[in-house]
Amino acid sequence: MDLQKSRAYLESLDELCVQINIEKALKGKTIMITGASGMLGSCLIDSLMLLNKRLNNQNHIIALSRNIDTAKQRFGYCWQNESFSFLAQDLSGSLITLPPSVDYIIHCASNADPASFSLYPVDTLLSNVVGTSNLLNYGFKAGIKRFLFVSSGEMYGQPTANLDDFTEEYSGPIDHSSPRACYPTGKRAAEVLCQSYISQYNADAVIVRPCHIFGPTMTRKDSRAVSEFLWNAVDGKDIVLKSAGTTERSHCYVVDATKAILQTLIGGECGKAYNIADRQYQMSIRDFAQRAANAGGCKVVFENPSDVEARGYSTVSRAVLNPNRLVINGWKPTCDKAIEKTVSILRECKTE
Repeated sequence: MDLQKSRAYLESLDELCVQINIEKALKGKTIMITGASGMLGSCLIDSLMLLNKRLNNQNHIIALSRNIDTAKQRFGYCWQNESFSFLAQDLSGSLITLPPSVDYIIHCASNADPASFSLYPVDTLLSNVVGTSNLLNYGFKAGIKRFLFVSSGEMYGQPTANLDDFTEEYSGPIDHSSPRACYPTGKRAAEVLCQSYISQYNADAVIVRPCHIFGPTMTRKDSRAVSEFLWNAVDGKDIVLKSAGTTERSHCYVVDATKAILQTLIGGECGKAYNIADRQYQMSIRDFAQRAANAGGCKVVFENPSDVEARGYSTVSRAVLNPNRLVINGWKPTCDKAIEKTVSILRECKTE
């Protein structure tokens, strides 16, 4: 599936390039992006490569991922471009292939879907803790200007008794006896590493905490509920809901989330964390499923989850992120009908 053939997807990236003034800040810089083949990493690379093309920005993009075949398929359109390099690297191991210097690191690499939490909790934890430690150590020696860590809204744990929106200062309880704790706990530990490098080594680091991100860069292997809903809608299959779906959550379209990451990279305050959430997509799981079903011309059905699926589910009763700090910093989500647009783009690419 080649998203470069989707006019709607490319137009949304064009709008991103126009809406934020990043060309001066990043012109001629080397930007390393980990988790390159993932939902956010791939959208970041698409955006920066388009910025090079539209504005002759001359950035050099270094994409890191574990699987070269997957990366080559995803980034075939720019694989031979002199502004693009790919490095196959497991961040939990020794970093032996990285260049001697780089200007910015955007660290997106981590298992982020419930199936991985359940089946690979050790890998999930280590990719966040050890992987972040390795990258910070490398970046410190490589003289980076800034390190941006992509954390998660899941790091907040359980909400207050009043079910208040999560602000960046909040930290709630996490059930550490659950294998699923590997993800939120790993994100918390990685954030502490960022703060420790700031304190001990005077590093420059910022953090973003995305909510539930969706969009056409999600992969077929992604087991998160929103991805499964949307892929079923693309295929015209009934959307299977394996709970009552009453949990209220924040969501954000991937291109708007990418814009938030780039704005934070160039304008965020060192040491600060920024929630990424779009208020217009704050809704229950069931409502999101219904909107996806309407877009795909199918319906929502209910069934019980398997044991593996149930182990990967979050027990948080309300997960709503307050994005005010990011909005004050100049971010504004602009994509209307993003659920419908996602289904349309993926159907368009599917028929190519």
